[in-house]
Amino acid sequence: MAVAVLLSVLWPMQTLGAPPDPAVVISTPFLPVRSCPDATCEILVEAPLGTEITITGEIEDGFLPVDYAGTDGYVLPAFVATDPDNPPFFAAGSPGCQRVAFLFNIGVGFPPDGGIIDTLERESIPAAMFVMGWWVDELPPLLDRLIDGDYLIGSHGYGSQELTTLSDDAVLDDITHAASAIEEATGRPQAPYFTPYAAAIDPRVRAIVARQGFLPIAWEVPAADYGADVTADQVYRKVMDNMYDGAIVEFHLDAAASAESTGVALPRIITDLRAQGYQFVSLPELMLPC
Repeated sequence: MAVAVLLSVLWPMQTLGAPPDPAVVISTPFLPVRSCPDATCEILVEAPLGTEITITGEIEDGFLPVDYAGTDGYVLPAFVATDPDNPPFFAAGSPGCQRVAFLFNIGVGFPPDGGIIDTLERESIPAAMFVMGWWVDELPPLLDRLIDGDYLIGSHGYGSQELTTLSDDAVLDDITHAASAIEEATGRPQAPYFTPYAAAIDPRVRAIVARQGFLPIAWEVPAADYGADVTADQVYRKVMDNMYDGAIVEFHLDAAASAESTGVALPRIITDLRAQGYQFVSLPELMLPC
């Protein structure tokens, strides 16, 4: 939570080597290999998680040229690792078209604020919901709204424990336990994205997450809205003072003061960002080049 502001320091981005460079597919069950560097281009083949892939050139228009099993094409670089022990993560979109994405981590444990969902639906904001496994095991009524609203539902782990303090086996158990809980409660696999509890992650944990086919998600604009004494003005200022083109903004849905802080600040944040020309996009859309 509070340490989210340190993510850019704690999660150093992998540096891709000079091509041709051997690598592996990571952080996704299947990686589309496209005919050209654009999301609308034909998918030539899909490379499964963990398979070898060769980087054949420098990034073009946000896509990486590769050779997969004799097929030349283009892939998103977040899903390719030259060092699987230090895989990429996603923390921001490319600048140039005034985009912003909202995510909500859920699992603090207080009654969730349905008014936040009202605002998102009224304003047509495609927010991503990262839920804890214990929370979905309780089958809270608001979960049905998230399912019916077709929100992206990713994993925030199973329980309130910092994964960096756990053994490899315990980290893996937390990740897989959460994935199973989410699939059982929602009737569909979790979206292949993961946010760690308290933003506690390091290369070891990130690699374990990525090897399960989930992309670690970071952010540099935390609303810092998890405390019991947080006000709407504080949430508004925290977001607006740190906003930039391509930002991911992290909120909470079930913190002690969600209704009084984020619930009140969110309509104003949306209105003022729109006035500044921002477009609200989903996480997958933010990953695409501008």
